[in-house]
Amino acid sequence: MTLAGAPSNGFSENRLLLGQVFPPRQPQQTPQQKPFPEQAPKPPQAPPGSGPPGALTRTIPFAAMVGDPSKSFIQIANMRSAVDTNFSLGRSLGGRLSIDKHTSEGGNGKKTFVHVTGLSNPPIVSTEGSDLLYRFLMPTLQFKTYYQDYSGEGDTALGDVMAENISIEVRITPDVDQNRLPTYRAVRVTMTGNVKEAEKCTYFFDVIFTVNVCSIAEDYFKLIKPAVENGIRDILLQPQMRRQFEQQAFYFVRAQMLAQAGINPASPAQAQIIRANFQGADYVVQFLPR
Repeated sequence: MTLAGAPSNGFSENRLLLGQVFPPRQPQQTPQQKPFPEQAPKPPQAPPGSGPPGALTRTIPFAAMVGDPSKSFIQIANMRSAVDTNFSLGRSLGGRLSIDKHTSEGGNGKKTFVHVTGLSNPPIVSTEGSDLLYRFLMPTLQFKTYYQDYSGEGDTALGDVMAENISIEVRITPDVDQNRLPTYRAVRVTMTGNVKEAEKCTYFFDVIFTVNVCSIAEDYFKLIKPAVENGIRDILLQPQMRRQFEQQAFYFVRAQMLAQAGINPASPAQAQIIRANFQGADYVVQFLPR
């Protein structure tokens, strides 16, 4: 870039003495600097998320893919069988757990058998970051006791015990697979609660031998807690369970996309996914109906 310099006089001193007057010079304008290459204006770019003509975008909550939460439950029970404990999360996630009865032997060599039963309410469903959270509340968890045998006398020999404030939280972290379709990659389960102090906890047998049903129930609850937590998590992370969910989610997402495009989901039409990811617990997909 060239800058303007100081003007040259160009006249002798004699001329100045004769009083010649020249009109003042017009101020010279400094030529405007041209932008450097890095300063040159950039061509307009397409906004983020834009796609080919006709592309549509659909946002689908992950909870909607799992299914109706009003039909979800967790049942803890083993009065008839060790595998009566089961759970369901919507249309495609669920299974059975094995929780055996609890046996405690007293100082007199006689045994106390304890069974458990309880049913949750439908879950409270919310999101925390990218996690989908199901919070099941179980009003009561009953510990049914039998002393020595399963006779009527053994049933009435000991009082039953209750646990209260039972909460089971199931957290599922969604993800997309190699085909940009919804799946999940992590499951965490937490169970909390406490055994309620019964009106009578200690029973005497053979004069000096005692059975504390409250203590037995507390020990049993400590065993039930990891059985439920690990059992639900392991079932949901089984490859077969995950594939079952992915298949159900595919049909659900396809129907949602075609419906948005005004196409009957029962038709053979397809939706070509251009890009998809999870924003929080919502599946955001851009697609072209075909």
